[in-house]
Amino acid sequence: MDSGDTIKSIIIDFTLSVSFSNGKKDVLKEEKKAEFQSGSSQSVYWIYHSAKILYEGDLTVYCDMQKSEKMTLPYVSCSARTYIGKEQRYGVWKVRNFRQLLPSEKKKFILCSTSKNSPQINILGCLSKKTKSFHVDVQVIYNKPLFTFVKIALLTANGNLKWPTLEGFVFDNLTSSQTYEFPLILKHGYVSNAFSLIHPNGTLTLLCEIRVSNGLQYSEVSDSSYAIESVCKIMHREISKNVFEVLPKETGQKYAVKTHQISRNSIESNTPQTLKQDFMNFYTQKKHCDITLQVENESFPAHKSILCSRSSVFSSMFDHDMKETVNKKVEIVDMDADTLDRFLLFLYSETLENLEWNRATKLLYAANKYQVESLKKECSSFLMSHLSSPNVCEALVLSDLYQDEELRTKCQDFIFDNAAEIFSSKEWEIFTVGNPLLSAKMLQRYFSLKK
Repeated sequence: MDSGDTIKSIIIDFTLSVSFSNGKKDVLKEEKKAEFQSGSSQSVYWIYHSAKILYEGDLTVYCDMQKSEKMTLPYVSCSARTYIGKEQRYGVWKVRNFRQLLPSEKKKFILCSTSKNSPQINILGCLSKKTKSFHVDVQVIYNKPLFTFVKIALLTANGNLKWPTLEGFVFDNLTSSQTYEFPLILKHGYVSNAFSLIHPNGTLTLLCEIRVSNGLQYSEVSDSSYAIESVCKIMHREISKNVFEVLPKETGQKYAVKTHQISRNSIESNTPQTLKQDFMNFYTQKKHCDITLQVENESFPAHKSILCSRSSVFSSMFDHDMKETVNKKVEIVDMDADTLDRFLLFLYSETLENLEWNRATKLLYAANKYQVESLKKECSSFLMSHLSSPNVCEALVLSDLYQDEELRTKCQDFIFDNAAEIFSSKEWEIFTVGNPLLSAKMLQRYFSLKK
């Protein structure tokens, strides 16, 4: 109750129920004539369920309440919503030289957050002298109460997840640092001798997922109704029982225009090869040029008409009285001479000669900067057909930078198909340091597919 109210207390009847994401519904508590004092609050029920049920989806809590006395008009109802914030973190913990691990030797993995005010969460590991098992603990360093889910699974050498283990923990703020035992225990001898579980270099790889909630983010009253009860019942009928009339769409047949589609293949097959060769010669012979592109210490004469027809960026540049138009020179500061030469050759003739990975990535940058769609497609296609474990992380970064969904999907599929090799590679380690959000998204998708 709001302490600003003049009423000191209120007596209500209420029913508390909950709905889980798996469809399960429970009535938690019913109480008649419960009294609440103004300016105070009280816990009426604690929700206890398995970590798996709480982890896999949202909880919807319903509270129906009314005054214990006979209801009088106006009939008042409202819907309120409380959002409990959560943060998700994903990481790959590589326990190196696992076979040579000494008793009581401690290992530590810090699963960092990109937020400055988030709690520090450490995953700790130690080989027990007594049990000869590798025990895992979860340590939280924070000065506020929080609730967290921790999920850890072993990533085998062939890319499978083994022994995925989930546990929920409640950390109070009695001390700034608290440590809890995690239920995943690995028999050192068994794991060390199973070559399918340990990578060839002796590294034990654990995929870690953490969900942290430190309390209320916001709450709001989403709607209120002061209609009488009979009207409210009409308003809250299921929408599926109502029939709505849909406005007819205009066909536009009166103004329809017949069109003919011509495929690119048919154009290329019917276009004389001399046309492509003529444009290539037009570039290489450097005749009748009216603009110069300057890069490093080299000059590349070109034709405005060709550049404008192939690039909207060049078109906009030359359509306005910019210094490039006045001086008839364009300074190119973010390309090397070889890339610019290949870029111009493609603009004139759609030709890519002796393409390799580094050249393709540089040309992809040029294609995106100068908005040359056909070159984007060619470079992206080249990268997709030449993916490998050492370069897939670079390609994934490029797909994110240029919002290339097809390239991103190809990279994701390649990573998931070769997860054991890639997640334990030096390239992935460098990638996660430089791209924490992107790597977290990739691990999240991998976890969701392995459920």
